[in-house]
Amino acid sequence: MRRWGIAAALGLATVATPTQVLAQSSAGELAASTDDTPALPPQRIGYGALPGGLHVASAETLARGTFELALLSGYGYRSGLLSSEHKLNRASGDIALAYAPLPELVIALSLDGRYDNNKGFEKTDDGFVGDPHLMLRYARPVGRVALGAQVGLWVPGKDAPSIAASAISVDARALASIDAGFGTLSLAAGFRLDNSANSVDHRETLSIEDQVSLGVSDFNAALFGAALRIPLGSRAYVGLEGSADVFVGSDAPSPVLRGGGMVGVAVNDAFSVIGYVEVAKVPDVEYRDAAMTELVLVPFEASVTGGIGLQARFGGPRRVASTSTIVRNERPVAVVVDETADLGGTVVDDAGKPVVGAKVTAKLKNHTATAITDDKGAFLVTRLPIGRTVDGKTELDDTAAQIEIEVANKKPGSATLTLTKGLNSVPRIALDPLLPPGQLRAVIINVGTSRPVAGAQVSIEPGGITQTAGPDGKFTVDLPPGKYKISVTAKGLAPQQLDVNIEQNGVAIKNIDMHK
Repeated sequence: MRRWGIAAALGLATVATPTQVLAQSSAGELAASTDDTPALPPQRIGYGALPGGLHVASAETLARGTFELALLSGYGYRSGLLSSEHKLNRASGDIALAYAPLPELVIALSLDGRYDNNKGFEKTDDGFVGDPHLMLRYARPVGRVALGAQVGLWVPGKDAPSIAASAISVDARALASIDAGFGTLSLAAGFRLDNSANSVDHRETLSIEDQVSLGVSDFNAALFGAALRIPLGSRAYVGLEGSADVFVGSDAPSPVLRGGGMVGVAVNDAFSVIGYVEVAKVPDVEYRDAAMTELVLVPFEASVTGGIGLQARFGGPRRVASTSTIVRNERPVAVVVDETADLGGTVVDDAGKPVVGAKVTAKLKNHTATAITDDKGAFLVTRLPIGRTVDGKTELDDTAAQIEIEVANKKPGSATLTLTKGLNSVPRIALDPLLPPGQLRAVIINVGTSRPVAGAQVSIEPGGITQTAGPDGKFTVDLPPGKYKISVTAKGLAPQQLDVNIEQNGVAIKNIDMHK
């Protein structure tokens, strides 16, 4: 065959597989590692010793200063490609090394080797093929989503150990990984500028079997993939994925479609093992084309491939060793756990629009908490103590909550709620507009003397408002629109009461007569 035979890699391996495998391998670990990581993050590496799966890269990187080594060996089988008797047996072996100089950046080199044995067409043919790949990935978390990009460089050669510059191929992919709660969903899309067929001189001199095993392509391709990684317990995981290489150009053949799954188990923080299986559908070769001396070249993959791999990690943040001592208490001590409640809701105006900046006060018997509504009118009060659990017995003795809402230019609002442990939802609270105030002007006269009653005490309900008449017996007070009862008392005179109606922007003038 041709190019860069690396039989030494066969039986070892890279990562045509693994995703995350250590304890805590879950969707919540999308964020790239930072310099102050107290311990090594879980392994979650895939193809090229980079985080990801069989063919689908994820928007994840490694902890700064980490080296990842990935080895894999596998076996693939395909029948009926060139004729009904044709059988392709493929042994694959890969070795890959990745390094993270920065938390957001990782560089990887993968040497992919395979040995093909073709039987049942014109003759039995076999040989080695090896390919070097260089990859760079940049990724950063954005909340529950991580976004990134990856660029790959494939450098095929004509004859070992030569490199054919005209055959250098490049692919670029946009990456996204999403925290789905139960696992991590990764999506990838990109394009490969494929010049690999330029590494083949005089293909008419190669057997049809050799051309099938070249792994090069006459066509550029759009690249798509999706993968789901789900943790199983503290040290295992399962991954599922699908990918497609869609060839583009005049007379482009049908796409390569793949589906695969893998399982992984962490032996310890440094080493993990994986197993995988993958099925692939590649363009068919018409029997009449097989009789020609040249084929249209695409990467003809095995229909079914399976294998195992080993991954190792070196460097990166060091785990801090800790020791502990356990002694028996002389006197048993009750275990006490404070039980708390959260409550949240929204505040709107009379038109249903959010009220921003409203003060929310939650009053319990023993505690009071406050919050401010955000730009959506929402508020959240957390960790309100509502009781205790003592030696497994729970008593919730402070669960009655009074919620009061205050904001300028709105009438106050309120609600009551009986709290339970966890999150409690407050029904939506609507605040009515505060109407423009009116005014009450009054003078208090002693009808017996026809003189003003200085210092008379005035009480206004509702509202609990009090006033004191001046030396001229007069008082003035601003009141919201509504109906009020006015009570007046003065030394030596009988109490007096009257009803007053206050209109918005109006002035009510009253003469209040008092007698003995």
